[in-house]
Amino acid sequence: MKKIIILAVIVLLFSNFLDAQIIDSTGKNIVVTIKEFKIDGTLLAASNKQKIVIIIAGSGPTDRDGNSIAGVSSNSYRLLASALQKNNIASFRYDKRGIAKSATKNFKESDVLFDDFINDAKEIFNYLKDTLGYKDIYFAGHSEGSLIGMVAAEQTPAKGYISLAGVSRPIDLIIGEQVAAQYPAIAKQTDSFFNILKLKGRIDSVPPSLLMLFRPSVQPYLVSWMKYNPAAEIKKLHLPILILQGTCDIQVKKTEATYLYNANNKAILNIIDGMTHTLKNAEANCTDKDLKTYHDPTLPLNEELVKSIINFVLHK
Repeated sequence: MKKIIILAVIVLLFSNFLDAQIIDSTGKNIVVTIKEFKIDGTLLAASNKQKIVIIIAGSGPTDRDGNSIAGVSSNSYRLLASALQKNNIASFRYDKRGIAKSATKNFKESDVLFDDFINDAKEIFNYLKDTLGYKDIYFAGHSEGSLIGMVAAEQTPAKGYISLAGVSRPIDLIIGEQVAAQYPAIAKQTDSFFNILKLKGRIDSVPPSLLMLFRPSVQPYLVSWMKYNPAAEIKKLHLPILILQGTCDIQVKKTEATYLYNANNKAILNIIDGMTHTLKNAEANCTDKDLKTYHDPTLPLNEELVKSIINFVLHK
């Protein structure tokens, strides 16, 4: 079960996700073509006069609904889209390139960079604005998607930005801490390899114990991701910002949200008691027996989270 906690494991799995997840039949399927890639998503909307939220998934093979063949079945993003719909807010959620219905048979892990995900989010924004006619567009990014949405919001005329369980520091520091806490025997070597990547851009020889994290095909992605410091990026934003973080999140500490707020204190910060990384409620004292919120798609989203997002979008 601990593997679900480490971003390093969840984050970096791209291959073999073709037709892995089910498309939401209650929304309209939209395909946005970006060069040779087709980004497959679900538009849940009544009119282009509505405000619309682009929901950006978290790390690894997480699909548009918040589910993953890496062991997550939460339906968190699908539930969020439904809650927005009930409050007259449209949404577009999508499978990132290489994931689920946005996978292609000739997709290579070594070809994808973190900047590609940012560009895809920007192109989706442009499609909603220029092709579909939406005017009030917001980004909501979860976990890894928080940074993707943050940079995309700075580079587009977005109306607002929402961080859901986003980190405040470069990803090598986050992964290094997680590895040190759970696998201390390889912590020093993990830090050393991240330093080599920063200096050389590649690691020539990786031992089996670290091959999952530093395999050659994923090294370009890591290098492109490490160059972003979320706390520095959020300072660049001059638009309404909402930062949401749960106290029972086993992947992202609540201090990360505080650091983001300290970097841009014009934001709205809401630390939500009892909420887990899947945006749902843990049991008493933050226990989550068998990581239930990761595996039970019928569990509802945290009500305070939903209310905070709806109030932010409708009034900002």
